[in-house]
Amino acid sequence: MPRRRLGSDDVKQLLRVLAYLLSAVLGYFAGHWFLTGVWAILTSILVAYHLFLVFLVLTAEQKKGLSLPLGSTLLTHIACLVIIICLGIGGRSIPFFRFISLCIPGLAPFESNWLFSAGKPEPVVRAAAPVTTTFSDATREDFAEWMNFVAKQKPPFPKPGSTLPAEYEKWLKARNKSRGGTHQRF
Repeated sequence: MPRRRLGSDDVKQLLRVLAYLLSAVLGYFAGHWFLTGVWAILTSILVAYHLFLVFLVLTAEQKKGLSLPLGSTLLTHIACLVIIICLGIGGRSIPFFRFISLCIPGLAPFESNWLFSAGKPEPVVRAAAPVTTTFSDATREDFAEWMNFVAKQKPPFPKPGSTLPAEYEKWLKARNKSRGGTHQRF
């Protein structure tokens, strides 16, 4: 079996995983080296989270900026921290939470993409929709005839898999064809 070569995306992903593991280990030691109990868990989570968040923001591929005003960005970051702290406090009643808490910094990519993803939005090129003049050529009389036609139909109408506008367009095309296409709107 041929060996697969590592591309730049694979290397970036590997660096992200290594940075995540390193930040988790550093956060764990920062919290548990000096503190005990809930404070150790909270400190380790917050240190690991911020280390990984800083790594993600600094190694962003494109030019990034704040996607919200500075005050809103700070409030949103504080809201994310409140969620993280609540998860950390919940660790008092969850067995083996010290190991589970190492996964909490995995929320950092979410915040990084959400708050720091401002860039100049690329213009979206949309293909021009084909211009159909069937509806624009219809008159009030055409619509009144259509309503009479619909009233005389037996259920199910419109046909299964079709819509009323599609049926109306078909009806208008058939009507214009039967008139010889000389119908003009005035």
